[in-house]
Amino acid sequence: MFGIIRSGMATAMHEISVVSNNIANAGSTAFKKSDVSFADVYGMSSPTSSFKNKAGYGSLTANTRRNDGQGGITNRDGVLNMALIGQGYFNVAPPALGGGASNVVNFSRNGEFSLDKQGFITASDGSFLLGADVGTVPDDLGALRAIQVPFSSNDQNLSGLEIREDGSVFATYGNNDVQAVGQIVLSTFPNEGGLRNLGASRFMMTNDSGNPRLGTAGTEGVGNLQSGALESSNVDITQEMTVMMRAQQQFSGSARLLQTNSEMVDKLTR
Repeated sequence: MFGIIRSGMATAMHEISVVSNNIANAGSTAFKKSDVSFADVYGMSSPTSSFKNKAGYGSLTANTRRNDGQGGITNRDGVLNMALIGQGYFNVAPPALGGGASNVVNFSRNGEFSLDKQGFITASDGSFLLGADVGTVPDDLGALRAIQVPFSSNDQNLSGLEIREDGSVFATYGNNDVQAVGQIVLSTFPNEGGLRNLGASRFMMTNDSGNPRLGTAGTEGVGNLQSGALESSNVDITQEMTVMMRAQQQFSGSARLLQTNSEMVDKLTR
């Protein structure tokens, strides 16, 4: 009896922890919530026996899986704020110890970028947005480079920046000198659910996710890119609060059973 009660409390606590994390990150850009699934524990049975005739031995957490569903799109001023609609991840490289992009490539749906003092397009944590020359898509991650926007060209200062629907980046110098400075390259995966979550909307590939396929926004199998917008989290607060209440009721019920069980044992052993 104690084992059954304990399993009920443990699964309820796990679900409360997951839901609490979802709610805490409801306002985080491109955050992907997690869902929990559970399984019943039964004793030994034969292939012909029916579970409905068997007493259960509690429950256990079967899986905690990230939900990669699309988040809402909200307008955000700034050409370097970008939302992905559909499949795809930005390729980003953490800053190396000596400056510049490292050889490690992470993947993110968070399209909140800005220019650093050297003109590189970077995220809030200093990670570099990776891409290639306009009109080209490398075959592998190693050929990607950090996209840099020079602040001046031909003795004219940077006066405008445009990111087109395919992810190509164009800079304007002076009144009408428009130059292509880079192409944002996106990655898609055979199994997005296999990506390892590093936190802060960063992921890394694993054997389960498979190798990334590189492409540009709007091409076959790759989602669209919208400049001047951001993808919000896919957390539904109402749904999460409903799940939280259910898990709390489960925990409270298990706690009352535990108290009753303790009282029964105490009376029997007097």
